[in-house]
Amino acid sequence: MDYVAAIFPSIGVLFLFVIAIRAVFQADRRERLAQAAEDRRAAAAEKAAGQTHTAQSTGQSAGPGESPKPAGTPGQQ
Repeated sequence: MDYVAAIFPSIGVLFLFVIAIRAVFQADRRERLAQAAEDRRAAAAEKAAGQTHTAQSTGQSAGPGESPKPAGTPGQQ
């Protein structure tokens, strides 16, 4: 019985260590899921903004004395 009493504090510390490490891993997992969701949301917003921007602009801006070039026309970019 003395052996159990001698090992009990070490087992308790091990239990607390396992609980702490498990909490760290769970927090990391939740953070990664939240980051992935935010990245998906930002990409969708960027894509939507890019489509709106593309629909509004049909060509490159013209300099003085130049006419605007339609998209897909070879030339300066």
